[in-house]
Amino acid sequence: MRDTIIYLARHTETTSNAMRIMQGWSDFPVTQRGRTIIRRFGLGLKGVTFEAAYCGTLTRHYLTARGALDYSGNESVDIQRDPDLREDNFGSFEGRGIAETDLAGVRHMGYASVDEALAERGTTINLDLQDAWHELDAANTLGTNLDAKDRAESSADVRGRMGRALRKVGEATQANGGGNVLVVSSGLSIRQFLFTVDPSLDFTGPTNPATTRLRYEDGTFTIIGTPYSTEYYECGEREELAGVAEGDGGRTAD
Repeated sequence: MRDTIIYLARHTETTSNAMRIMQGWSDFPVTQRGRTIIRRFGLGLKGVTFEAAYCGTLTRHYLTARGALDYSGNESVDIQRDPDLREDNFGSFEGRGIAETDLAGVRHMGYASVDEALAERGTTINLDLQDAWHELDAANTLGTNLDAKDRAESSADVRGRMGRALRKVGEATQANGGGNVLVVSSGLSIRQFLFTVDPSLDFTGPTNPATTRLRYEDGTFTIIGTPYSTEYYECGEREELAGVAEGDGGRTAD
């Protein structure tokens, strides 16, 4: 029986990331830079054989997973999409500026600024903000017509569904003899899940497509190496710039 190793990666860059606006369950397109990131991420994963792959249901999740598999030599691996692997739902705050939304959240929590909240709570403030947005949206402070089921989730909601999704991945892979499995999700939802694995981590936002490796065994997750590692992207970037990937540059991640 081989170890079950989950490569939990954040998706590539989207127009929302580039414009610094809230994204959540909204389906913003991948940028041209994002396509380059996908290619380099995949090239950096060469030599890793994946037994399976999973991703959220949005375009950014699928394109990242598909490109990572294709460029790493895992073209034959199918991708299973799971809505539980999506980003936190920001409800009425989706499409709004990140800076103004963060400020609204920390003020709801009793702080004058994000820096003040960070100084008192540490980087877990990045996770706690979800509960502030959840409370603000439940009170309909923005005056939107969203149905209650479409409004912002709580941190507990996100941690619950992410844990459920990743346990299913781990159980299925372990039952099939173990091996490596690729999972592509989103930055905040990944951090919400990792809080349940190790609450002492630094929860500053990971870059696209930072990857955390996890060992799964009988219901337990253990982080391997550095969380939010950019090593695979950086390796692929070096390969491409050195000309090793010459001839592949015209491929796209679609």
